[in-house]
Amino acid sequence: MMIAGTAVVLLATSWAPLLSGQLHQCIDADDPSCNGGVAAFRAMLRHHASQVDSSSNPTSSSLTTTMIQLLDKDNAFVHMHPLGLSVNRLILNGLMNLNVFASSPSILLQNKHDYYKVSSQDISYLQTEQMPLLLSNVCVPPLNSWHPYTKSVHFDSETRLAILSLSMSSETMNVPQVESALGSLRYIRKVNEENGCVLVGGSDVVDIGGTGEESSYETSMLFSHYFDDNNGSNTNTTTREGEQQAAATTDEDPLTKCWIPVVYHSDDTDKFVSFLQGMLELPKHYRPALLVDTEGNFPEYSQPTLVNNSDIWVSSTPMNTRSYFQHKLSISRHYHRRDDDGVVLYGLQLDNVELTTEPLYPLSEEIKDTTYRKEILALRKVADEALQNNPIVGYSNEMPFARDGGSIRPCKAGECPIGNLYTDAARWYADADLAFITSGGVRGPGWPDGEVKVSNIWSSLPYPNNLCTGVMNGIHLFQLLNYSMSVATFEGENTDDGGRLLQISGLRITYNTELSPSRIISIDVLDRDSGLFQPIDRLKLYKFATDSYLCGGYKPFPSLLGDGNLVVEGVLYQEMLADFLNSTTTKNAPYDTTIQNRLNNDTSATEVLNLIESEESCAPGEFWEADIQTCSSCPVNVDVTFSTELIEFEAADQDRIESITLTNNEEFDVAIIPKRMPDWLVLGSIQSVYAGSNSPTHLGAGESLEFSMSIEPSGLEAGTIYVTVAFGVLDGGDYHGCVGADASFDVTMKVLPAEQMNQLGSIRIAGFTLFGIIAITSISFAGFVFCNRHQQVVKALQPIFLLCICGGVLVMGSSIVPMSFDDGIASQRGSDIACMSLPWLLTLGFSVAISALFAKLWRINKLFSASNSFRRVQVRVRDVLMPLVALLAVNITILLCWTLIDPLVYERYEINGAPWSSYGRCVGTSNAPNTFLIILSVLNIIALLLALI
Repeated sequence: MMIAGTAVVLLATSWAPLLSGQLHQCIDADDPSCNGGVAAFRAMLRHHASQVDSSSNPTSSSLTTTMIQLLDKDNAFVHMHPLGLSVNRLILNGLMNLNVFASSPSILLQNKHDYYKVSSQDISYLQTEQMPLLLSNVCVPPLNSWHPYTKSVHFDSETRLAILSLSMSSETMNVPQVESALGSLRYIRKVNEENGCVLVGGSDVVDIGGTGEESSYETSMLFSHYFDDNNGSNTNTTTREGEQQAAATTDEDPLTKCWIPVVYHSDDTDKFVSFLQGMLELPKHYRPALLVDTEGNFPEYSQPTLVNNSDIWVSSTPMNTRSYFQHKLSISRHYHRRDDDGVVLYGLQLDNVELTTEPLYPLSEEIKDTTYRKEILALRKVADEALQNNPIVGYSNEMPFARDGGSIRPCKAGECPIGNLYTDAARWYADADLAFITSGGVRGPGWPDGEVKVSNIWSSLPYPNNLCTGVMNGIHLFQLLNYSMSVATFEGENTDDGGRLLQISGLRITYNTELSPSRIISIDVLDRDSGLFQPIDRLKLYKFATDSYLCGGYKPFPSLLGDGNLVVEGVLYQEMLADFLNSTTTKNAPYDTTIQNRLNNDTSATEVLNLIESEESCAPGEFWEADIQTCSSCPVNVDVTFSTELIEFEAADQDRIESITLTNNEEFDVAIIPKRMPDWLVLGSIQSVYAGSNSPTHLGAGESLEFSMSIEPSGLEAGTIYVTVAFGVLDGGDYHGCVGADASFDVTMKVLPAEQMNQLGSIRIAGFTLFGIIAITSISFAGFVFCNRHQQVVKALQPIFLLCICGGVLVMGSSIVPMSFDDGIASQRGSDIACMSLPWLLTLGFSVAISALFAKLWRINKLFSASNSFRRVQVRVRDVLMPLVALLAVNITILLCWTLIDPLVYERYEINGAPWSSYGRCVGTSNAPNTFLIILSVLNIIALLLALI
C-alpha cells in the first residue's frame, strides 16, 4: 500500500437546539445570556477547522468539514413559531446551508396530511430535497409524505463520507439494524466498485505502482480533492511524471468517487453489542470505517479505538444538547490491498480518528466570528416571531422539572405533577371518566410559582399530538394498566420501557414494584356522581382521554385501547391544556402541583389484582399462560370461518331473519359446537345436519353450514349490546384450552326507548279547522260587503276598508297553516319555508287590517274636524290609502331584510340530552330574528295606537 498524502476531515455531530438560549435571551452575540445552540456549534467547527488548517504538516494537503444536525423538536421555540417544526428548515437549510438532518422516526408520523392522524401540524415545508432526512433503518411507506424526502445514506461530496444513521430499534417503522445497515453498506460498496475503487477477482499481483508508462493506473487515481501533488519534493520523480501524464489525459480523478462508510448508532448496550458483532462478521470490504455510538454504551471506547485489530474504528460517547462533538478523521489513499475474500481494494482508508468534546458555553471571543454574529442576529428575528405567541394561559404552583437535560426523568419513576396536569386537563376537556398519557412524552425544566405561559406548555410537552378519546370496559382497562405497570422500570432514568408508565387522572393505582410480572394491587376509579373513588368494575364502560400518539403510533397501546373505536379530536394537547388552565385557575387559585397519591407503591402488599385470574375465565380462542398469569390468543389457526364478521340488530327487528354461513376451508374434517351465545339471539340451522348445542356437528373438508338467526329483545334494557357468537372447532391444536381457533362473528343489539318526536300530530287538524273557520268567515263578510256595496248603509261604512279588513284578517288567520306544519308532514326545506312564512303572514295580515282601520278612522276624524269649523272638505279614497301603502311598504322591507339576512329555520332539539326524545321549533342562526321581531312589533303597535287616537 502506497500512501501519497493524508487528508483531514472534521465530522461534527450536533444535538444543539436551534436557539442559543431561551426565547427571550441572546439579543446579540455579546449578550451573556447566549448559551450554546447550533450557531455556537458551527462557530466552534469553523474555529477547530482553522486551527487544524494552520497546524497542518507539509504532507497534508486538504481539510474538509461536514456536520450532521439532529432535528430540534423538543422546545417551546419550535412549536411556538408559526412554521412549527418546519422552522428547522428555515434555519438549518435557509440560513446555514446544511443539506441533511437526522431525527428519530417519530417525525414520520407528525404530518397532518398523512393517514396516521397522530398530529394536526402541517410540516410539509420541512420536507425538501435540499435537506432530506437521514434515517437508515426505517421502511417509509410510499403513502407517507416523507417517502421522497428520506434517504438511508448521505453521500457527502465534500468529505467523501457515506454516512448512515440508525435509530432505536423500538421506534416506529423500524427495520432490524444489522440487516438495514448491511443493505446500505452493500450499496456503498457497489458504488465504490462501479467507480473503480474495488475490483473483484484478478491476479494476485496487480501492477498499479510502477514507473513511467506502467504508473498510468496509479496516476489516474489521484485524489485531487484531498491531495496537493506539489506538497512533497521527495516523491519518485517518474511516478509524479506519470501522474501528471494521467492527469493530462483524465478529466476527473477516480478517487473523487470513492466513499468511506460511517455509521451513527443510537440504542441501548445490548443492541449496540449485537450490531458491532454483526459488523465484525462482515467481509472487510463491507465494513464501516467508523462506528459512532451516540448513547455512550462503552466507556472503554470513549476515545476512538480500532476494535479487535479490524478496520472498524469505534467511538462511544453520550451526546447531548450542551456540548460540541467532533471526530477528526485522517484519511489516506491506498492503491493495492487484497482482503481475506480475494477482493482487491483501491481508494481511501481511515488511518486515525480523534474525538473532541467541549462545552458549547461559554464561547470565547476568538470563536465569535462574523458568521456567528450574523447568525445570532438572524436567529433573534426568528425568536421574536415565536415570542409573539407566548401569552399567559393560567396559573399554577411551582412545577418541578420532568427532565434535567440529561438522563434524569422523574415521571418515569412514578407519579409526577406535570403528568397530573396534562391528564387532568384531558379528562376535563373530554368530560371523561379517566385520562392517561405515557411518562416518556412529558419533559421540560418546569416553571416557577405563578404565571403559566404558552412556552411553558410546549417545553413540557413538545410533541404536537391531538386529544384522543374512546370507551373501554373494566377488563380492558385492567389489561392496559397491567401492561404499563409490568413493563415500567420505575427507575427515574431515561429508559425506553420507563416511558411506558402511564400518568393518570380519575384513577388511583396501588402497586408493588417488588412483584413480577403483575404488580397491581388495586385500581380505584373516580365516580363522577359521588366524587368518591370506587373499585374498578370489570364490566362497566369507562370513557377515557389520552393523546393521538398513544392511540395511533406507540405500540402496543393502540391495540390495547381498541384501535377501531378511537376518536382523534381536532384540538392539540397543548391547546387543550391552555383552555384548562384558563378556565379552572386564577392568580389566587392556581393549579395544585403536589403529589396526589394517584400511583402508590405499597411494597408490603402481596396479593395482586387479576380481573382475568383463572384458567376457567379464559374466553374462547385463548389459552392460559401461567408464567405471566394471563390469557393469550391461541397460536394455532384453523381456517373455519363465518361468511360475515358483524351483524347488527335493533330491537325493532323482531321479525327480521338473517342468515350466515360457516365454511370449513381446511383439507380435513372438523367438528363444531356452540360455545358462547346470548339468550336473546335465536340461532337455528337451515340444514338438518346441524345437531344443536348438545353435541358436536361434523363438518367435512370444504363443506358449509348455513344458519338462520333472529332476536327476542324483550326484557333488554336500553343501550347497545356487543357480543361475540363463537363456535368451538375441535381437532385444531395442541395448546391446552385451544382446540383450534374459534369460528366467531360479532352481533350488536341496539335497544332504544320508543322515539318521541313530539310532533303536532292530530293537533294540526285543529289548526287547519280554525283556519277554515277564519277563511270562511272572512270570505263570507267580504262577499257580503261586495254584493251590497251600493247600499247606503254599506256604502257609508266605506266598502274598500271593510274589504281590506276582511283580507287582512284572512291573511293573518292563514298563519295558522304554517304553524300546523313540522317535519312530520313536510321535508326540512318545507319546514324552513313554513317557519319563515309565519312572520310574513302575521305581519302583512295585521298591517292590512290595521292600515285599513287607521285610514278609516283618519278619514272620520278629518270629517269631524271640518264639521266643527263648518268647512267643507273632500277626502278621496287615495288620500286614505296612502298610510296603508306606506305601512305595508315598511313592513315588507323589514320582512325582506329578515328573510335575506337570517331567515327562520326548523331545528330539532334533544330533551335532556336524550337522542330519542326531541322537539322542533323555528329559530334563527343569530339574534337577528329577535331584532326584526321587535322592530315589526313596535312599528305596528304605533300604527295601532295612531289608529285609535
